[in-house]
Amino acid sequence: MPTAEQPPAIGSPTAEPTPTNGSPSIEQLNTALAAQLGTVRVLAVSEEAIGTGQMSESRRLHLTYSAACDLPSTMIVKFPSGDPRSRATGKATRCYEVETSFYRDLRDALDVGAPRCFHVERNEATDEFLLLLEDFAPCEQGDQIAGCTAVQAEACVDELVRLHGPLWNSPFLATLPWLNRSTDKDRSGSQALMQQVFPGFIQRYGDRLSAAARRVGEEFIRDSGGYFRRELPHRTVVHGDFRLDNLLFRGANDGGVGVVDFQTATHACGAQDLAYFVGAGLTTEARRAHERELVQRWVEGLRGYNIKLGFDDAWLEYRRFTFAGYVMAVVASMIVKQTERGDDMFLAMANRHAQHAEDLDSLAAVRN
Repeated sequence: MPTAEQPPAIGSPTAEPTPTNGSPSIEQLNTALAAQLGTVRVLAVSEEAIGTGQMSESRRLHLTYSAACDLPSTMIVKFPSGDPRSRATGKATRCYEVETSFYRDLRDALDVGAPRCFHVERNEATDEFLLLLEDFAPCEQGDQIAGCTAVQAEACVDELVRLHGPLWNSPFLATLPWLNRSTDKDRSGSQALMQQVFPGFIQRYGDRLSAAARRVGEEFIRDSGGYFRRELPHRTVVHGDFRLDNLLFRGANDGGVGVVDFQTATHACGAQDLAYFVGAGLTTEARRAHERELVQRWVEGLRGYNIKLGFDDAWLEYRRFTFAGYVMAVVASMIVKQTERGDDMFLAMANRHAQHAEDLDSLAAVRN
């Protein structure tokens, strides 16, 4: 595994790709994969849509080569959303910059089951980007609306350990400007954005929101305590959107969990990912039954990386970060393109995360 001090570079996120406005052509693929193809060429390509495409577009490419080679017959391609609103959001939130930089700077310095990256490029001026990634098929995508089983949740928490453990409190992470986007101004902006979009969120979803979702949201908007400005007790690589729709269960033979969509990766507290996942990845009843065990599993897993984090300290941060998913549900639902499934997903997140915060008296935790 590459060292944290000198992670490998794959391609160049500051390259000047030809604007795609769709899947890459055969010519673009041959150019992008030239170093790995050698004298082999891509002769034909067909595609199928995958994912919901709320921030960017994803396709599965079926590739035909001129001769046998080490590259796979299928890849996942990602490129900017065709929706102007989502695309503008991607630029404003730096999502495209973050994901391409993750594959350049961090993917191979971590143990997490992220896809291998065959090519990455991004135009800084236009925000056009192109990612060619490993295809985890056959696999089963998680369903954020339905939730997961306790056994699946354990596998996902184990994957969080592999994400958080290798670079826990590493000085190297502080040297990556794209990963460190949480200045005082940024945090104030996040709080202001939440306050700005919350009334529209309540109006749009109306009686589909639970009483807890309204109650917790209104109180959080009035006084979020130190949530947005708090000093963090530890820092590591955080996914930022570690939820079931971004997790791929790879079957009985593999047993692993594939993790995708690193558009919100950041340098933050690992408990943020844990609370975000558990708070809405399980139904409320299942979460209440298993969350202490899952937090303990995360703590014990980190010990394998020589990280000494006590359960009580982990539990306190876990309580505080019950709001991570609620804030995401409110803000994201109002700034990306609206879809029927997207509405159902954001409602499931908002309702479950609000109940989570209420169950654990999380407002008291962020105010202390």
